[in-house]
Amino acid sequence: MNRLIIVGSPRIDGRSAHLADLLFESCIDECPDDELALAPVSTLAIEPCQGCDACKALAACAASGGASDGETAEEACRRCVIDDDMAEVYELIDAADELVVVSPVYFAGAPAQLKALLDRLQPYFWTDARHGRKRPATLHVVGEGGDPHGFEPLVGVVRSSLSCAGFALERVLDWVGRIDEDGEITAEAVEHALAPLPGQRASSDGGAPVPDDAAEEAASGSVPASASERNASSAAPSRPALRLSPEGGPVQGGGKAPANGGAHGKQRASGTGAQGPRKPRQGSGQQGNRPSPGSGKQGGKRGGGQGGRPKQGGNRRG
Repeated sequence: MNRLIIVGSPRIDGRSAHLADLLFESCIDECPDDELALAPVSTLAIEPCQGCDACKALAACAASGGASDGETAEEACRRCVIDDDMAEVYELIDAADELVVVSPVYFAGAPAQLKALLDRLQPYFWTDARHGRKRPATLHVVGEGGDPHGFEPLVGVVRSSLSCAGFALERVLDWVGRIDEDGEITAEAVEHALAPLPGQRASSDGGAPVPDDAAEEAASGSVPASASERNASSAAPSRPALRLSPEGGPVQGGGKAPANGGAHGKQRASGTGAQGPRKPRQGSGQQGNRPSPGSGKQGGKRGGGQGGRPKQGGNRRG
């Protein structure tokens, strides 16, 4: 199993960063053999999408096999013409079997830095990723509380953009008002019901929406198959969420580790953001510790080298 945690806060040491660290450590403890990457936008230099449609042309080039001898179509046709740390995020997204997004709420929506990352998923729109079977994703919503307008716009933009990249948002965990300014969890998260999409109906237990009769008809071939493909992942088992144990410490909800393992080691996307880079690392110890701001993460079994570093000034650092 390969997991990616995207941290959408521009603050390097805020509530979202602390929750992401706890989730990171919980994954290391529960699933030490799995791959795990942490990508905080606070340390990544990601430019906003320019709406230039170059990715559409590049995808068409790749599909037509526009590559010279010795290189693949993907190598010949980059996903985006903007040369920044998003190239590293694309690699992490492609490798992920499961995705977690931790984000604060800014006026009911996503922070500008996270929105830039999500908008840069546009190249996936021109691929087959949004049509195939979706990988699971979870959104952890963080905030001080007090906004009467909720956070449905945040859920909507995360759900839509991740769907294009081949993920289905299965769970939304509401941490608003449940993490103090020092990053300490004061109460368990509440599961936020996902609104059904077209072709879905709300589940009776308030969980992820389930396919309606039209989707079932699609499976039998009486309606276009794309409807069933769009909802293929809705019946997937929900993933455990970090919660409080009876003693007050964080535990992995359900206490059940995924059965399938992956390659060893953990890493953190580094980047060239103004807050200072975080070097990606891969396993050099059995258990991860909470890092100081700007440091990397370690965990997993011994072995494995240091992860790739992002570009700075157009050159690979090393």
